[in-house]
Amino acid sequence: MEHKSVKAVVFDLDGTPVYYLSNNTSKSPVFYENRLKVMGLPLRDDSIISALYLSLDAIHEKGIKNVFFFANPEVYEWFAAQDPSLNLNPSVEDTELVLVAYHNSFDYRELCELSFRVQRGIPFWVTHTDFVCPDANGPVPDIGSFMALLKTAYGVEPERSFGKPNPAMLAGVLKNFAPEEILFVGDRLYTDFELAKRAGCRFVLPLCGETKLEDVKKLETKPEFIVESVKDIDFDSFFAGKI
Repeated sequence: MEHKSVKAVVFDLDGTPVYYLSNNTSKSPVFYENRLKVMGLPLRDDSIISALYLSLDAIHEKGIKNVFFFANPEVYEWFAAQDPSLNLNPSVEDTELVLVAYHNSFDYRELCELSFRVQRGIPFWVTHTDFVCPDANGPVPDIGSFMALLKTAYGVEPERSFGKPNPAMLAGVLKNFAPEEILFVGDRLYTDFELAKRAGCRFVLPLCGETKLEDVKKLETKPEFIVESVKDIDFDSFFAGKI
């Protein structure tokens, strides 16, 4: 069966554009740029796809200036540098929007400041909705878990989420390539695979990450390609339109 040649590859983090997409907003895009450069991986100006960029664009579209930003210091400083006109620590009374990134260094007082705002019905956005984030000792709570806490305590849920599986994460890539020309590589079913399905992209699931073969067997719709690790992907055949 003939297929369109793959012309772009999107990784969850040889002449073919490679993009790196991450739901992890505990680090700024600069962190990932430096990390990829050290690894010697191909990197262009638009290679990093982060929910932080989408969040900032939405804030600009709404004309919001007073944003209570719940985020790690590095990410907070990066966000502030992108738009110095934003007030990222407004008083409760002045807060127009609450934006929650993946914050893994907060103290209880910061959590209270967040709660003071969401319980008053101030609009509440999240960069993504992952329940857990991988750690050397096992999965740790991510924004989805923070959301569950806030819903239990105050009955509130975010109005918007910008990360996977939101197809808007691929908007920049889709401007240049048709969905069937994009190969997405990711290890999570409910974010990576779901995003590929919604966007209409081709998808490869490596089993070296979060998802195991037992998880795939439970699916009604299964990924088109499943490999043991990224090194097993036959990129040349994808690029040539053979698979």
